[in-house]
This record gives sequence, C-alpha cells and structure tokens, in this order.
Amino acid sequence: MQPVRRPPTTPFAILGLLKAAPRSGYDIRQETASGLGHFWSESYGQIYPALRALAAKGLVRRRSERRTGRRARIVYSITSKGREALRRWTLVPPRSAPPRNELLLKLYFGGQESATAHAAWLRRLTNEETDRLNRVRRLRQQLVLGQIDHPNPRLWMITLEHEERMAEARVTWFRKTLGYYAMVANSRGTATPSEGEET
Repeated sequence: MQPVRRPPTTPFAILGLLKAAPRSGYDIRQETASGLGHFWSESYGQIYPALRALAAKGLVRRRSERRTGRRARIVYSITSKGREALRRWTLVPPRSAPPRNELLLKLYFGGQESATAHAAWLRRLTNEETDRLNRVRRLRQQLVLGQIDHPNPRLWMITLEHEERMAEARVTWFRKTLGYYAMVANSRGTATPSEGEET
C-alpha cells in the first residue's frame, strides 16, 4: 500500500505568516530569515511559486500597493479559506524527518588520515553554532522584554527554548569531539591547531 502523499510545508509556512499580517514576497523571505530562521528556512525560489499557487486556490489574495517614487509592490493577505486550510494543517501530525547528517557520516567513515580535516570542520562548526546560539538567546531576551511584536509570544518562546537547548548540546558535542581529535593528534605526535585557531 502506497503511503498517503502529504502536501509540501512551504505554503502553510506562508499562510502562517500572512495570518499575522499582510506581507509581500520580500517581507515573507525576510521574516523566515529572522523570525523563523532558527528552525525553518524558505528561498525565493520556493516562496513565489507557492504564493501563486495559494492565490490560484483562493487561500490568499493579492493587491498592488503603490509607493511614492518607487515601483508598486504586490502584497498578499490570507483569506478565510486560507485560515481554515492553515487551521486544518496545524492539526495534522508532523512528518518524522529521517536523520541525514553528512558530518556524522564522514566522521563515521573517516580514519586517522582524515583527523586534521575533521578537526578543522569541527572548529568552524563550533564557532558557527556558538554564533547561532547567541542569536537565539538575543531573540529570546528581546521577546521577554517585549521588544518584538509577535501574535503568539509564548509559542515563539517555546521554539526559541528548543533551539537554544539544541544549540547548547551541539556546541558541547563539538567541543568534546575536538578534545578527542586533539588526543588522537597528541598520541601520533602531530600538532593540530587549537580550538578557534584558523587553519
């Protein structure tokens, strides 16, 4: 028996953003990069086709917004039909994403000859994940202080807390794994750059 094919998530991410406020395609992209960016991402190549499909189904409406001295922009707003589609989608259990982690795959198949390259990746990822953790913490603090307007601040706080804990765990794991690679390097009598040092 073939599994039931489920619709893509992008249209519903867009409907969720439009439920909060009318937005242009550019606005949607900016919001996914900032508000949703710690756990969800969308590209221009996904957003605009999805907006056209949503409009064709009557789930969103579009209007042209004139601006003095600038080109008019297209703004989208959710319809009552779109709100109902979004409501139904939020009640469907989320898909279980199969784990696919290229870093772990390469570490698994790597040997001592790969240790220097792997340690360099881990140092870079440690720095990137630490930056990400700091961004999530700043967002959470701004939300606590009421510096960010959001229709469901408590629910957004839940997503931020999840990402903060996950980022903390990843940073801890990166550092622990770097310690292992340093131990391997020392046992072979080869020097590896310390954490944070450029290679």
